Amino acid sequence: MKSFPSQLQIQNTIVIPETLNTNVAQYVGEVNGKLDSTNLPVQTLEPIKFAIPQYVDSSTPNYNKWKWKGSTQTYYQVSRTSLEHGVDICDPLYTFDLITGDWNKGWNDVLTFSNFNAMFVEDLMEEGMLSGQVCVDFRHGTNVVLEAAAPPVNIYAEVGKDWWTRWGVFVNDVLIAESGNVYPQLSNVVIPFSVPIGSQTIRIDVRWMTWTDNRPIGIYTGDPTTALEIFGVQIMARNTFR
Repeated sequence: MKSFPSQLQIQNTIVIPETLNTNVAQYVGEVNGKLDSTNLPVQTLEPIKFAIPQYVDSSTPNYNKWKWKGSTQTYYQVSRTSLEHGVDICDPLYTFDLITGDWNKGWNDVLTFSNFNAMFVEDLMEEGMLSGQVCVDFRHGTNVVLEAAAPPVNIYAEVGKDWWTRWGVFVNDVLIAESGNVYPQLSNVVIPFSVPIGSQTIRIDVRWMTWTDNRPIGIYTGDPTTALEIFGVQIMARNTFR
C-alpha cells in the first residue's frame, strides 16, 4: 500500500532531521501495530507471551495465495500474473472477448475470467482496520478501421479513444475504492483502500466495468470493439487489530 509522508520535503530546501525521523517513525510504527512506550512499559512483555505467527500457503498452479497472522495484524495476498505462471511478459495472461463474452454494462467480477476463480480474499477477521491495495495490469486499446472504398483510395478511421475501463474493490459486496475511468492504453492500476471492520467474515474481490462503441463508422459495418487483455491481478490486504 502506498504510504504518504506526514512531513513533506519541499524541493530546493535543506533536508532537516524532522523530515527523516517523523516519516520513518510513522512507517515503523505502522509495521509494529502502532505499539509504543505508552502501552508497552519496560519489561512488561516477555518472549513467551508472544504468539507464534501462523503462515498458511494455499497456492495452486493457477495462482499464488497465502495468509500470515501475527499478534496484532494479519496479512493476505492472492495474485495471478504473467510472470508467475510462465507466460511471456509481453503476452496477456488472459484475453476476454468483449464481442462474444458474457458481461454487462455494470460491475463484472474477475472471477468469471478463466483460471481467476480464486481471485478473492475471504476470512474471519477481527475488529479493527482493513487496508491494502489491488493491482491490475491490463490493456484495452483502440482500433483502426479500414473502410472499403474504390481503389486506390483507402479511408482509415481510428475509433475507441473515448472508450474506458474501470476497476473497483469490493468488501462484502460494497464498493470501497475504485480506479476511475482508465482510457485506452496498457495500464498498471494500483487502487489503495482502507476501511474499518468488525469481527466477522470479510470477503474482498475485484470487479470491472467498461464501455465500447460499436456503432457503424461511415460505410464500415463491422464491430470495432477490441478485447480486454489481462496481464495480472493482485490483492494485498492487512487486518490490523488490538
